[in-house]
Amino acid sequence: MRRAALATCLSSLLAGTLVFSATAFGAGPGHNLPTKRLEGAYKFALQDRRFDPAGCYAPPNELAGILTEATGRKVGASRGPGSLRVLNRVYVLRSGSNCNRLRMALRAVGGTYVLDSNKGTIRILGRKGAATPGLARTLRNASLRTQTFRLNKPDTAPRLEVLCPRGTEPVGGGMSQSPGVGSDGEGIYPHSYERLGAQLGFHVSVVVLDPSPGQTTSREVTVQVVCGRGVVPATPTPHKTVWIRSGQTKSVTARCPKGQFLVSGGFQRTNFRSDGGDYITESRAAGPKAWTVSGAAYGTGQGELTAIAYCARMPKPKLTEVRSGPVPVNASQVGSTTTSSCPKGKRLVAGGFSSGGSSNAFFAEGTMNSNNSFTTRSYGFFGPVSALTSYGYCWPA
Repeated sequence: MRRAALATCLSSLLAGTLVFSATAFGAGPGHNLPTKRLEGAYKFALQDRRFDPAGCYAPPNELAGILTEATGRKVGASRGPGSLRVLNRVYVLRSGSNCNRLRMALRAVGGTYVLDSNKGTIRILGRKGAATPGLARTLRNASLRTQTFRLNKPDTAPRLEVLCPRGTEPVGGGMSQSPGVGSDGEGIYPHSYERLGAQLGFHVSVVVLDPSPGQTTSREVTVQVVCGRGVVPATPTPHKTVWIRSGQTKSVTARCPKGQFLVSGGFQRTNFRSDGGDYITESRAAGPKAWTVSGAAYGTGQGELTAIAYCARMPKPKLTEVRSGPVPVNASQVGSTTTSSCPKGKRLVAGGFSSGGSSNAFFAEGTMNSNNSFTTRSYGFFGPVSALTSYGYCWPA
């Protein structure tokens, strides 16, 4: 009963948000019909899980009905990816799905696409050639590409992305906003920071937050991506996910497989809005082979937090870390800190930050600067933070 009522709420709230974000400000989910439909349905499944008292994905048959109503397209339930009857229809898979894991699939002309929440990416069933071993050479023809979007609708969560020129690969990226976060915390806050594989770019989903609803200030958000040749992270990409309930703080680490070292990293799947949810408090390298993210949740919300490690084969680590000195962030104010520049002969390719174990601040910006430094800005939404630190990651170039 609760889930049936929630489906109607999700349909009216989120369907408008997804259309709004795709047409007005950013790109829609995915890069072709199968990935767009799977990722679009998955966003609704995540929101449904957010409101479940046990923090579980709905059982497959029940979730199929919820997604049918929410997406406006028939969604089926099937035992496994080999028994999908209708072409281009999303199916919730009974095999492998449980409280903490969701598997969905869609059969298209080019093959059967499978989304597994534990793996974090969509893969084509049985396609052995989809994996790439990754390259880790000197970065050549490096450039910083940007795309700017204007946002002003509170509690919407548009997907923003910037793509690399043909013939180059993305490594890492960043984001800035203008004007900056207001004195009451009104501003733009990231839900994700991640490299795009198939689309060859960088993706930031954001939330437009206005704690004092009224006339929300229009802001320009600029998404950045470092592109070049010679650095191609391996696929599949290590992902690791944790579930955070309201009032909890948790950390999770994605690790490179044997023989690979870190190229860059990121996070995805936080979901907070004005009524609550989970948010990022740390995202940085944890040594040469892992990326750690931390988060917390508040209010009526709960949600997933996923760490992503972008790795490549190399005989020894090539990534060099630069950092800032820790700075305090006062309550109801923005704190800013900038790393030193990358050493001579190296190029900034990624950035990270840490709130020093505190869950009082919202991460607002992580910006790549022209002098190969990285700036982090956070807002003390719940109180002060004693030690905000910015991290930059440099690659031979």
